[in-house]
Formats: sequence, C-alpha cells, structure tokens
Amino acid sequence: MSAPAIVHVMGWRSQQYGSFERFLVALASRCAEQGAHTHLVFPATPASLAFAHDVPAEVHVIPSPMRASDPRFALRLAGVLQRVGATHLHAHFGMDAYQAVATAALLAVPARYATKHIAPGSSRRSLSRTRHRWLAARVRTFFAVSHHVREQLLALGVPSEKVEVCYLGVDPAAYRRSQLVRAEVRGELGIVDGSRLVLTTSHLRPGKGMEMLPRVTADLVGAGMNVTVLAAGDGPLRRQLEREARRRGLGRERLRLVGVREDVPRLLAAADLFLFPASGAEGLPLGPLEALAAGAPVVATAVSDLATLLRGSALLVAPGDPAALVAACRRLLGDPQLADAMRRRGRELVVGRLNVARAVDVHAQYYLG
Repeated sequence: MSAPAIVHVMGWRSQQYGSFERFLVALASRCAEQGAHTHLVFPATPASLAFAHDVPAEVHVIPSPMRASDPRFALRLAGVLQRVGATHLHAHFGMDAYQAVATAALLAVPARYATKHIAPGSSRRSLSRTRHRWLAARVRTFFAVSHHVREQLLALGVPSEKVEVCYLGVDPAAYRRSQLVRAEVRGELGIVDGSRLVLTTSHLRPGKGMEMLPRVTADLVGAGMNVTVLAAGDGPLRRQLEREARRRGLGRERLRLVGVREDVPRLLAAADLFLFPASGAEGLPLGPLEALAAGAPVVATAVSDLATLLRGSALLVAPGDPAALVAACRRLLGDPQLADAMRRRGRELVVGRLNVARAVDVHAQYYLG
C-alpha cells in the first residue's frame, strides 16, 4: 500500500516565517514520522528561505484563480493531485479552497478537510451562507481556528458536527526572552538607552488597525514617554502611514516601518511591549500569542477569542479606540510589576494551552489516527 499523500492548498502568500509556517513545519514533520508525505500548494514561492529549508514537504506554486470561472487553477491542481497520488486534501484560504475541494471531490480524493482562518462574512451578495454550507458538505471536518469562528459558521448553517475548533498555537521554543538578544537587536536598530521599544507585527492593510499607529505614537510621545514604535510588516497602507507620521512630526526615532522581517522572534525578545490594534474580522491572531511566548507584555484589542483567552495575561481594549490603546500602553510601560506578572502568566498560557504541539496532535489524529 502506498504512503498517504497529504496536500495542503494555502491560497495566500507566505510573507515571513511566522507561527502558521511553523505549524506547517511541525505538522509535516509529524506526518513524515508516521509515514505520510506532505505537499504544500502556494500561489507564489514562499518568501522565507528558512521556511522552505525547514519544512519536510514538496512545495508547488499554482497562481490563485482570477475569478470563480477561471479553470486554470483547478486544472493545474488536478495534475498535482494525480501525480502525487493524493489521499488527503486540506484547503485553507479564499477562492483556492473552494476550487481545491471541488477538484479533489471530482478526482475522488477520499479524505478532504478545510480550515476557516478568519470570521466569515454574512453578506447575501457574496453568497456566504451557500458557499460555506457547500464547502462543509464536501469535507470530513471543517476546522475553525477559534470559538468565535465556529459560532459564525454555525450561524451560516454549517452543521455543528462538522466543525472542530483547533487553536493553531505557537512554538514556545522559537520565542524566548533573552537579554543578550535584546541588547544585540537594540544595537542593530539604533534604539538609544532609555527608549522603550513598542513592537507590532502585522500586514499594513485595512482591518489590522495599523492606521492608528501614527496617532498612538504621537500621543505616547506627547504624554512624555520615550518610545520607539516599530512596525514589522508591509502592505497597501505603508505610504499613508509614512505621510501621517511626517504630518505629526514623527521621525524614525519615534515610528519606524521596517517591512517584512524574518527575525520576528529576535524583535520580540527586544520589545518592551507588543501592540496588537486589529479592528476587523479575526480568526485567532497569532501575533499576541508569539509575544506572550517571548515574554513581551501585550496590549491588544478584544477581537475573536482574545477576550477570554488572554484575560489576566494581557491588557485588552475595545477595537477602534486609539485613546484606550494609548492608556493601556502607558499603564503597562509605567508599571514594571504588572508587566512582569503578565509576562509570566502569558508564557505559562502559551506553553500549557496554546502550544503548536496540541494543534499538530489534533490534525495528525484526524489524518492518520
């Protein structure tokens, strides 16, 4: 009997070696230990050479369909599924997911799965209810990355017995507090002694709350705080943020946009505070969990399951409220005892409950158990 061949269809561009990529590495490694081969289908070559080196999987590049009626993606994916002898298909994002599941069903790939990574919309115009029920009917299990996402799927009519909540989690070993790394990174970035480093890691796009960064930075500086706000990530809002920073008189010593970084764990080790200002639909944000694993105090908006998961481990505020973000940042930066307590509780939470190993166990059991 041939070895199982598990094909994951991503439908999104991998910009850095983040926690989702680490999940794929850990899952592919576990599957290999159990005699299965993993294949990853991306719309473009992953940006991280380290990820491509570490993941024990064959990577295939198939551009996403331009529209639902575009057959090219399905035809190329069918070729991959047939060539590798796919026994499992797991669809993850966007239009790619629907075409991937339909293609796998036509080719009689027996084990089909899907994951919903963001809260689904409910627009009738987008046929959200029909699309999600169609997808659920053609997969064995519909994974939801949070209870919030599960509730939204059930509201669309997806049967409860099809939905499995699985927090993807983070790898605690990849994120650690280190005074040596902290000193190295601050030296590389030119962060002067006495300045507090506030880090955020996110795509610079609407819904992530990044448009509030210039105001939050200016208000912290205006309140007499010696801070450098560092944004690691890129996206369509970059020029707007740069213009707004100049308008508010913020130089690079105050607000710095450093683009996509491969060394987020090192940046987190150097951070005095991690800021997560998202305001849009979120599945389960991994950035705040990475920060907690690295021992960085967290200020975050109470989106998705964060309000319950991070209670007592982070300061949480309502989405879209820059004044509340500023107040929470000032409180954590000004209270070392509170920051230390949250740092300890946050690390314990990630190691005990939000560890990537748990997610790998769940998926491997579904695939091969």
